[in-house]
Amino acid sequence: MRLRLAGILWVVAALLAMAATFGFRDDQLQVVVTLAAGVIALALGALMLLRPTSPWIRLSRFVGAAWFALYLVLAVMQADEIAAWTTDIFVGVLGAAAAFVALRAQGHMRSTPESS
Repeated sequence: MRLRLAGILWVVAALLAMAATFGFRDDQLQVVVTLAAGVIALALGALMLLRPTSPWIRLSRFVGAAWFALYLVLAVMQADEIAAWTTDIFVGVLGAAAAFVALRAQGHMRSTPESS
């Protein structure tokens, strides 16, 4: 259940990030980087929803750290624009929360797959 929640959080974070990119970003490098990060997060979220397994938890930790760092840098770069700053912080924290939920779910996973 927690892995599914993490997957949902990744999907929501990705969709919000891509919507903010399409709606507000005008720097080409920021657009490319945030869209690429959004696609990665969307794929990770979908994988965690469809096949919640240990490899996705490990990947979620890495993606979560990179995601948070990316949006922290963007927030610092746009500190003079309150709407951009708060959006970047919110999206960054949402991705970090998805990674944290996945990490916490690791202790609740079955050690063997369920038999059909």
